[in-house]
Amino acid sequence: MSLVEFLDIQVRGDERGYLNVLEENGNVPFEVKRVYYLTSTKLGVSRGFHAHKELEQVAVCVSGQCRMLLSDGQTEESVLLDAPDKAVRIRKMIWHEMHDFSEDCVLLVLASDHYDEGDYIRNHDEFLRRASGVKIHPLADVHTDDIGHGSRIWQYVVVMSGARIGSDCNLCAHVLVEGDVVIGDRVTLKSGVFLWDGTRIEDDVFIGPNATFTNDPMPRSKVYPDAFQGIVVKQGASIGANATLLPGITIGKGAMVGAGAVVTKSVPDFAVVVGNPAKVIRTLSHD
Repeated sequence: MSLVEFLDIQVRGDERGYLNVLEENGNVPFEVKRVYYLTSTKLGVSRGFHAHKELEQVAVCVSGQCRMLLSDGQTEESVLLDAPDKAVRIRKMIWHEMHDFSEDCVLLVLASDHYDEGDYIRNHDEFLRRASGVKIHPLADVHTDDIGHGSRIWQYVVVMSGARIGSDCNLCAHVLVEGDVVIGDRVTLKSGVFLWDGTRIEDDVFIGPNATFTNDPMPRSKVYPDAFQGIVVKQGASIGANATLLPGITIGKGAMVGAGAVVTKSVPDFAVVVGNPAKVIRTLSHD
């Protein structure tokens, strides 16, 4: 569906002039609760730069012209409003900007509700997250915009700048993700999981509560290695609650690490490991 939706404006006229009709719950597809208009616009000055969570609007240039940019977070469309019979609908969760105003522009806007600052989304990065279905709890502390569609980040989660999180992930409360961490799609991180620099988590991985990841084999306070030895967890693997993983190891595809295991070396694909130190007790079928 095109982002540019023109209303079917009724135009009636004769040699005396024209009447352009906008009717509430008619060609205007909502109850009109607020009307405002922009006047005395300046050349080179742009307006808008926001979206609304719930509000819908209709905009029409009753005089002059301007160009409107509409975006749903994935696609952008531009439309020139240059006639009183060209009214465009602005749905909720559509980012909109107005550019290229003529000096005689009068932009009339009909709105579905009264002014409410809480309904505005003025930060474009926040808009992109919302538009992609990303849900971030207001008590989370997230400093990356590289989060895939449909992921959920719950309260008291800390995600540092530079981290990459895929689509449809679930980061439960009290998770920490450092900046040099890459998380694939459909990953679950249960509460109390801290992922340190160098960690790489592939798609469809489950990491249980309080599983401990490490990245420095000889840790000393205020002494840092030249490079951290991150852990790699391959696609479809599962890490049990309270397991401890030593630096630099790889957990193979589809493998399972038992609860409380201490994993000191890499785990083969589809292996099940338990104990301290963790040992392979069987291999899973992977037809």
